[in-house]
Amino acid sequence: MSSSLVRWLVALLLMINMVLLVLQLRGTTSPEPEAEIPPLDPRLPQLVLLHERPLPARVESADCFTIGPLNSLLAQQRAEDRLRASASQIRSRQTSSDRDRGWWVFLAAGTRSEAMALTRELAEAGLEDFFVVTRGDMENVVSVGLYENLDNARARQRQMQARGFNAELEVRRESVPQFWVDYQPDTGSESAWRFILEASPGAQHRSIPCWDD
Repeated sequence: MSSSLVRWLVALLLMINMVLLVLQLRGTTSPEPEAEIPPLDPRLPQLVLLHERPLPARVESADCFTIGPLNSLLAQQRAEDRLRASASQIRSRQTSSDRDRGWWVFLAAGTRSEAMALTRELAEAGLEDFFVVTRGDMENVVSVGLYENLDNARARQRQMQARGFNAELEVRRESVPQFWVDYQPDTGSESAWRFILEASPGAQHRSIPCWDD
């Protein structure tokens, strides 16, 4: 074998060994770590699938409950309709509550004749917007103004007093109806009371003693 052929074979073997060494070094190189994804801000709203939404509360006992106060007879009837499918007993009831409605300026009078005399004096003084109360606890009182704003009521009172009239000031109250629905749910049923509260702001749902039919 010629010396040139030997040198060519040696060179070829060296090249093959170098290629194998490079491939081996590449295979042992550790991969670069993946970039970490920062966690989401917990204040951001989360997506909730329909099947993940909580179901209405399931009743586990035979307690009785009341919902109210509802602000109208229609709201009471709608609440009864929602509860009827899952309640063994339902009853509706109505109460009343006093509510402040502003301020009342008036002149006190003991009899109807005194009240009429006051109205003549008011007219002679060039004052307007008055009337005589003819029924109720304040019968024969001369009303000279009903106001939602306290400053306006006090200004009217001062006007009356400046003209020589002993005007008084009181909070104006009126009785308003309140509607309730009492019910006893079927054990294990899904109550709809949360939906009723969503449609009736200010109403509450609480436990009450059960009643006999």
